[in-house]
Amino acid sequence: MLTILTSIIGFVGGFVPDILKYFKQKQDNAHELEVMKLQIEAQEKLHTQRLEEINAQADIAESKALYQSAKVEYSGVKWVDAIIGFLNGTVRPVVAYLFVGLYSVVKLAQVYSMVHTSGTTYLDAVKYTYTELDMSCLMLVLSYYFGQRMSTKVFGLDKKK
Repeated sequence: MLTILTSIIGFVGGFVPDILKYFKQKQDNAHELEVMKLQIEAQEKLHTQRLEEINAQADIAESKALYQSAKVEYSGVKWVDAIIGFLNGTVRPVVAYLFVGLYSVVKLAQVYSMVHTSGTTYLDAVKYTYTELDMSCLMLVLSYYFGQRMSTKVFGLDKKK
């Protein structure tokens, strides 16, 4: 009986190192897979950060190009440079004045036509022609103007470089 028992133990004992190697290899493979997953995640994050960096650099380059193209090259003649500087500095305000003037002319024409066609008073005509849409447009423009001025002061965009 002892002979049979020792034979079985000896036979099974030959498989024990291979079984231990199998489980150790399985554990090593699982560890390798986990390490590879972490490396892939790190590479994806690095790739995303790199793309964000490239986009930020492209935005900066675009802004620099816009400022470079808007630069005025002076001729050296003082009165010509003064006219160029004046015109360059007044383009936006002049366009704004033109649109406000056009808006005013349209509203005045509406009031005039309402008074002369329907016989209402000027006060009633102004009240009827100045609608909620007009108020919305006015508030949009004023909010944009003062918001832009405030942002340049808060973020320091008005400093000359």
